[in-house]
Amino acid sequence: MIALAACTGGAATATSLAPSSTLAGGSSSSGVDPLVPYSPPTTPFEERTNGFVPDTLTAPTDDGGRLYLTPVTTTMTTAYVHDTRALAVYLTIENPGDKAWAGTVGAHAQVTDQNGAVFPAEQPAKGDLHPDPGRYGGANRNLLRPVRVPAGANVKGVLVFHPTGGNRPITLRISVDGGSTWVEWATNLGVF
Repeated sequence: MIALAACTGGAATATSLAPSSTLAGGSSSSGVDPLVPYSPPTTPFEERTNGFVPDTLTAPTDDGGRLYLTPVTTTMTTAYVHDTRALAVYLTIENPGDKAWAGTVGAHAQVTDQNGAVFPAEQPAKGDLHPDPGRYGGANRNLLRPVRVPAGANVKGVLVFHPTGGNRPITLRISVDGGSTWVEWATNLGVF
């Protein structure tokens, strides 16, 4: 059996999405419990390329446009699967432009840690994904596959990482312009 934990990114979000039995220390019926937020509360939106999970950051695109990327929640297997724990980051990709954007959000996505380790996004394996990510505002659409985001619309999906080691500070990094510009979120890895 695989147990997953969800980080909803903010106390208000966790309170509004989680069943009261979970917040009181019980387990939810899905086997996924919201975690204590790892990062400061969401900061007011402004276009920038770095912040904390769940801040919305602005990612420049190859064609001179931009996308707004928001890590709305994360889950992590509490048991080791595939010799590592699976960190799933559920993203909302919003296109504020006037033309559609198409590409592979996860082509340049990685998690790094304070020791210099780099863990690129990987194809989800069995057991990596939450069975009901919509409960936390996410979707299991694989962002290592091409997506199209119409002008003025958004798409939800997930990126999976298989980091080794224990709980520690990490940086989630994504580039949608071929690695020229990275957006970076600071957070912590692991279930406390």
